[in-house]
Parts: sequence; structure tokens; C-alpha cells
Amino acid sequence: MNKLTHIIKLGWAYKISRTDHPTYPPFQYTIEPTNVCNLSCAFCPQSDPEHHLRRGHGKLTEENFELFLRRIKEADPGNNKINLTLDGEPFLNKNMVRLVELAAAEKFTSVFASNGTLLNRPLIDRLSASGPFHISIDFTAEENAFESMRGQKGHYALVLENLRYLIEKARQNENVNLSINDIASFDGAEPEASLKELKSLFESPPPGRVRFTSRQFHNFCGHLKTTESNRHYRLCPYPWTQLAVTYNGDCVACCRDTAARTVLGNVFEKTVMEIWTGEAYRRMRRNLLDRKPELNAACADCDLPYSGGEIRWRIKYMLNSLLGR
Repeated sequence: MNKLTHIIKLGWAYKISRTDHPTYPPFQYTIEPTNVCNLSCAFCPQSDPEHHLRRGHGKLTEENFELFLRRIKEADPGNNKINLTLDGEPFLNKNMVRLVELAAAEKFTSVFASNGTLLNRPLIDRLSASGPFHISIDFTAEENAFESMRGQKGHYALVLENLRYLIEKARQNENVNLSINDIASFDGAEPEASLKELKSLFESPPPGRVRFTSRQFHNFCGHLKTTESNRHYRLCPYPWTQLAVTYNGDCVACCRDTAARTVLGNVFEKTVMEIWTGEAYRRMRRNLLDRKPELNAACADCDLPYSGGEIRWRIKYMLNSLLGR
């Protein structure tokens, strides 16, 4: 399917007809390399001691990833990016570079987040040769704040060195795209000043394939227990745009549902469209259309429908976001 045609159909179903039964396939696909992590960041569900009591540890196999890629191709996605992110640190799956290679062989660009601790030079060299990718890494200029938020001492200098080498690679290799996200706002820092300080740690100007952003934090389906003062309800777009899958094939509510609270089918057992148009997915959408997110386990405590700021809910913003994916 043509990408623009896909977005038009998506927009009609989500914004105009508000149907629970979209006829187009998902626009964005996310699958989890592993739900294991080597850190316990304060802003992440991994810091909850009971997080992994909700589902066991595991890793995505090459065979299952190849099956997932076939499922996507069958669905005619109209999008050439695949997200290798849900819960966990992806490079704790020793096959992560191979997954990027497999995606590239099917003409997909891999998009994923990492905490950056495992990205030594040999691994970055292998990754850079595996195919096109966009990696997102959280960081901040203040060492003590960074290590306090990350929940482990001694990683600041390591991640800084790895980021500098990734930027060097991005200058040389068009496969490498990097986002460095300033997380200082979680510690109460002023975003604009903090972002400027973060940029000063690196050679200026960075290559065009490297960008710096300030990260905005949300409650990860209730993890942060934030209190949102704006109670104006907005319809969440994820169930009309994204198929999110755990390492064992379970399709969950969205990329925030790291605990797999809402399971809608298994993509290793059924096709994408069987799940996407199935009763479980339709019921979840109907609950959101009826302004009853609390009926979906994954949505019950999520702040997204009530999040402040008008920009993200404007059609222009959503269109630019989708075109950039």
C-alpha cells in the first residue's frame, strides 16, 4: 500500500468515521527483542520490583522474527520502518544485530531505543554494517543526576564515550541515525538550558543524521502515578495506528503496555489482519470511543487521553509524525 494512501485511510477511520473496524493494516509495527534489562531507571517500569512477576523473561528468536516479517509483508504495510522496542534493553538479546540484518534484507529500517551501556566500539561497528537503523538513547549532561535516574553508578562516562563513537559513525555511514534524548526534566531541570548543556558535550555541529531532543515523561500505563490536571478527553490514536508485539508474539494494547496487561492475540499463531480486525481489538477501540478507557487494563491508568498540550493533538502534528515514521 502507498504510504500516503495508508495515512489517509488511517485518518478517516480515526478522526472522521471513528470506526472500531479499520480495513487497512497497522501503519506502525513494534516487536520486542527482549524484556530483560540491565538497569532499573526511575522513570521506567523496570524499576518496579514486581514488574517481571506479570510476565516472564524471554528473548525474540531469529525464526520468530522472520515469521513476524512475513506477517507484516502479507499485510501490505505501506511503511518501511520496524520498531525493535517495547520493554527491556534490546542488546541483551545477543541476536540483535542479526535482527537488524534480517529487517534490512526485507527493505525495512530498524528503529529502537537502548540505554547505551552495551554499545562498545566492536558492537557499533557490526551494527553499522548490518543495515539502516535509527537508535534512540537517553542521556543528560549532569553525571550525578544521570546515574541517580538510571539506578546504577559508573555508567555516565561509558555511555558518553559510546554516544561520541556513534556520532563519529553517523558522519561516515548513512546507515546510522541517532537521537539523543535529554532526560534532565525528570529531575526537575529546565529543558531548554539542560538541552543546551547536553549538546555542548559533543563536537558541533553534529551530522544531519544526529538529533537532540528533550524527553517528555508519561506514566507508562500507571507506572509513574502522575496526576494530570487537564481532564479533557482525547481519543488515543495507537489502536488505529500501531501493532505492538512482545517477544513471544502476544499483541498488546500499544508500545506503552510493557506489562502486557491487554493481550489481543498472538501474531505467531494468527495473521496481522485476523488480530487487527478481531473482536478483542475492536472491543478495545469501542471502549476508547465510548470514553471508557478504564475498561481496558492497559489504558486504565494511562495519562495520554488527558495529557496537556494542544500541539500533539493537531492534525498537522499527527500527519507530520506519521510521515516521519
